[in-house]
Amino acid sequence: MTPIAENLLTRARRVKLVVLDVDGVLTDGRLVYTEEGEAAKRFHAHDGLGIRLLHESGIEVAIATARGSKPLERRVAELKIRHFRTDARDKLAAVQLLALELGLELDQICFAGDDVLDLPALRAVGLAASVADAHPAARDAAHWVSERKGGCGAVRQLADLIVEAQEGLEGAYARMLSSEQEQQQERALEQLRFGVIIPARYGSSRLPGKPLVDLAGKPMIVHVLENARQSGAAFVVVATDDERVARTVEAAGGEAVMTSANHASGTDRLAEVVERMGLSGDTIVVNVQGDEPLLRPALVSKVARALVRQPMAGIATLATPIHEVDEVFDPAVVKVIVNHAGLAVTFSRAPIPWVREVFQTPEMPTTLPEWPTFLRHVGLYAYRVSTLRRITAQAPVPLEEAESLEQLRALWLGIPIQVTVVDEAPARGVDTEADVKVTESMLPPPPALPTMESKAATTTGA
Repeated sequence: MTPIAENLLTRARRVKLVVLDVDGVLTDGRLVYTEEGEAAKRFHAHDGLGIRLLHESGIEVAIATARGSKPLERRVAELKIRHFRTDARDKLAAVQLLALELGLELDQICFAGDDVLDLPALRAVGLAASVADAHPAARDAAHWVSERKGGCGAVRQLADLIVEAQEGLEGAYARMLSSEQEQQQERALEQLRFGVIIPARYGSSRLPGKPLVDLAGKPMIVHVLENARQSGAAFVVVATDDERVARTVEAAGGEAVMTSANHASGTDRLAEVVERMGLSGDTIVVNVQGDEPLLRPALVSKVARALVRQPMAGIATLATPIHEVDEVFDPAVVKVIVNHAGLAVTFSRAPIPWVREVFQTPEMPTTLPEWPTFLRHVGLYAYRVSTLRRITAQAPVPLEEAESLEQLRALWLGIPIQVTVVDEAPARGVDTEADVKVTESMLPPPPALPTMESKAATTTGA
């Protein structure tokens, strides 16, 4: 941007309100009438961004015109302009009224006009602006004239001038870009559609027929299915290799997909379902383990939303703080290190990070240091389908095989994994008969069957 003259800089720094004429400033001044007699107007996208830039810099914007129209009303609504005057034949009077309403002095107002009817307002305000194709008298009365014509980005140039004078464009543009990204994420969250796929393999060396194990009167897979349905997922599918599991799911009103019995992992089973369903690459699916009947539905939704908020990530997962020394050194507890952006650096069964001053001592410490926070990985994953396809197309990598941690394949491929830290402990999985008893004690008991006495009482009452 060309340097701003000191006098113009001083005027621009005082501006708290920008008042815009419409015909010839916000539009090119041409009027095209439809058969119904409506006036069609043309607006420039650059001007819309300029108005947004002013708003996000704390500067009010007003429209003052003698000629209203439905297209103009729509544009004003789109740009969230709060001050809209459609009966403003006298522009100076409109400017003075706005100053009174907002508690401003006239030298804190910028008015942009293009013709002789705008001269009184141009001569009264602190910063008078006009456009390249304005009437010569309007250009002569202005402190600043745009290089662009009206309706062709002139308002954007005016916005750049004012914001550059008040705070600098670089920071303002960065803030606007960040705001746009946040708005895009919010729109994506509002429209969020994700699916849940529950791998449920019948065979289990420690607990045969695990998906159908009875827990508080229901098969375990039905508990998992019901929880997943409460997460807000657009679809919930159980991926199984056994007809008995499929029939149980369907009897509970769920959808089951029969998959190969030869998959090496639940992720491979997910990938088969994704291909069967023909899901697009940008679809988000959450892998909910079929042996976690205590998993809260809110966590399923949380991990899906986390993936939307981090567009550069291909996977999202969860972690929870570790408070006990024994857990840090327990190889059954998977640890994760997260960077400043919330992305996983690595996962390991070993104690990471290794705090040398604390751990490299003759005796095992009894407490963990306040810093760093040790994190336990919670094995709940949300995938973009394109990422899931990429992972399953890659053979297992040496680091993954050494640690027996499939997520290390994604990191090896350079796929960012977003990690959301939650306070609650991970849901208890069911792998053994002992786990069944503990889990059952944590579930609500099944509804009691009616007794002969209660049936008789009901009949009598009828």
